[in-house]
Amino acid sequence: MDDLVPVLMNSKAGGMHDSSAEVQLKKIANDAGLPIRVIKTATPEAFKAELAKIIHAKEPKVAIAGGDGTVALAVQELACTNTALGILSQGTFNNFASTLRLPHNLPLAMKALKNGKATCVDLGKVGDRYFTESCGIGIFADALALYGKGTNKNFFRGLYALTRLALEFRPCPVTLTLDGKDQTENVTICEVCNTYRIGQAAPIAPGASVTDGLLDIVVFSDLSRREVPEYMKALRAQMHLGLPKVKAFRAKEVTIRPGRRRNVHADDQVVGNSPVTITVVPGALKVLTDQEL
Repeated sequence: MDDLVPVLMNSKAGGMHDSSAEVQLKKIANDAGLPIRVIKTATPEAFKAELAKIIHAKEPKVAIAGGDGTVALAVQELACTNTALGILSQGTFNNFASTLRLPHNLPLAMKALKNGKATCVDLGKVGDRYFTESCGIGIFADALALYGKGTNKNFFRGLYALTRLALEFRPCPVTLTLDGKDQTENVTICEVCNTYRIGQAAPIAPGASVTDGLLDIVVFSDLSRREVPEYMKALRAQMHLGLPKVKAFRAKEVTIRPGRRRNVHADDQVVGNSPVTITVVPGALKVLTDQEL
């Protein structure tokens, strides 16, 4: 292990596809007084293999230059290890970096990587997969199932998907078990959130914290077609929690049992079908941040 901070660069994320990206990263790091070594990866398999080497070498920190999808991939390897994650945001929405109060400006993000302290934050978990943002069923999950991974990277494509599904979707009865207590809801959307923002930067759980050891559950109940646009507009304005067909809860463990099988998503991937049990893993990930969370 040397003194250079490893920076894994997703060459397909944001501005990272440009051939000069590595040179730019090194220049910004040099200006910040931070010696780095850039490791370019083009496939998830290569990315995970490089991370495994870094963890095995017991390096204290690694930076990821990419977006939420790249960060989510890194988290699968870094969770419950002693290697801290630094984020150099290069994605479209950068939800997890925003939650960590990290700047999206590269020079400022590089300074945060240099000066930031390792802080333990929570992750959600479904099956053997960790998630940074949310896991759930309903319109969001079905949009991902219909249009595939990465739908939330294109605003208009994602909006079209949600609009089409909103016109076709029918709410379904769901039994929610929150820390062992059952309740029945008629659900259009049910999101179990680790962060306050999900997908296309939708602020669905404004009170969510990644340091409280709890998941925030937000349920949109039996919305009519006419009500869907109104409620989505309120969601964007962070005013949805005051509407009559939205409920919010907090729990450490959530089981979702719909009356019929439904798609289940975790972050930007469909990971299976309901029923599903979702848990929080307190302090599972070390992150580098220069802000108090």
